[in-house]
Amino acid sequence: MGLTRRQFVKGLAAAGVAGVAGAGVYGGLFEPYNYELTETDVFISDLPEGFEGFRIAQVSDVHHSSIVPADEVRRVVELANSARADLVALTGDYTTASRGYVEPAAEILGGLSAPHGVWAVLGNHDHHTDPQLTRAALKRRGVNLIDNANTRLRRGGDELQLAGVGDWSWNDNDWGRTFAGVDRGRPTVLLSHQPLVLDLPETEGVSLILSGHTHGGQVSLPIVGAPVGHMNEFKYLRGRFSRGETQLYVTRGTGTIGLPVRFGARPEIAVLRLRRAV
Repeated sequence: MGLTRRQFVKGLAAAGVAGVAGAGVYGGLFEPYNYELTETDVFISDLPEGFEGFRIAQVSDVHHSSIVPADEVRRVVELANSARADLVALTGDYTTASRGYVEPAAEILGGLSAPHGVWAVLGNHDHHTDPQLTRAALKRRGVNLIDNANTRLRRGGDELQLAGVGDWSWNDNDWGRTFAGVDRGRPTVLLSHQPLVLDLPETEGVSLILSGHTHGGQVSLPIVGAPVGHMNEFKYLRGRFSRGETQLYVTRGTGTIGLPVRFGARPEIAVLRLRRAV
C-alpha cells in the first residue's frame, strides 16, 4: 500500500530542505519544539454517562534519537501530564532506528501518569528497531501494552471498551485478538499507530480511533502544502476524519525523522474529550 517507509523518509528529507530554504531558520530551530496542547470534543453515540467528559491525552511519535534529545521527550511528558487527563494513550514510534534509545525513551515515558493508566501500542519504527525490547522496557515503567488486545475501563458503575491493534505495516495486526470479547454494539476506543485502518472493514462501528504516524506531514509549505500528503499512506494526514459512525483522530505527534525540521505542522499533544452524542 502506498510508498515504502524509506521513500517517505527520503521525501521528508527533501521536503525539509525545501522548507528550510523557503522559511529560514524558523522551521528548523523553533517549530520542532513549539509543542501545542490541543483539546478536541468527540461526540460518541451511547457513551455511558460515567464517561461524559472523559479526557484522553494522546502522545505519539516522540522519536527519541540523535535529533530528538531526551530533554525534549521530558518536555512532552511534562506537558501531557499538565493536561491532567483521565487516561494517556501512546500510539507508537518511541524511537526511530537505534536500540540504544529504547531504554532512555521508556524511562522518560514512564513519567506519564493518569488515573485510568497509560496504554500503548507500537509503531512501525518500534518494530524496525526492536519490538521485544521496546515492549519490555515500557512494561517495566508501568505502561500497559495493548497491541492486539483490549480491556474495559470502569468509571463509577459504567464501562468503556479500550482496544489496541498491532502495526499492520509489519503484519503485526491480529483483529481477532484485538476485538476478542468486545461487544461491537457498545462504544469502543481503538489505538492504532496507522490511521489507514479507518478504511478496513474490521474497524467498522468502532467509536473512535486514535492514530499518529504521519507527523501531520512534518513539513507543510505555503501553497504547496505537505509534500508527503499525496502518498496513499498519508491520506489521513492530521486532525479528524470519519467513515460512517467510526471517527478517527490523527495527531501530528511530537518528534521528527529525516531532518530535525517542522514547518506548518506544529508538534502536538492531543487531548480528546469524550461527549455523549444527543
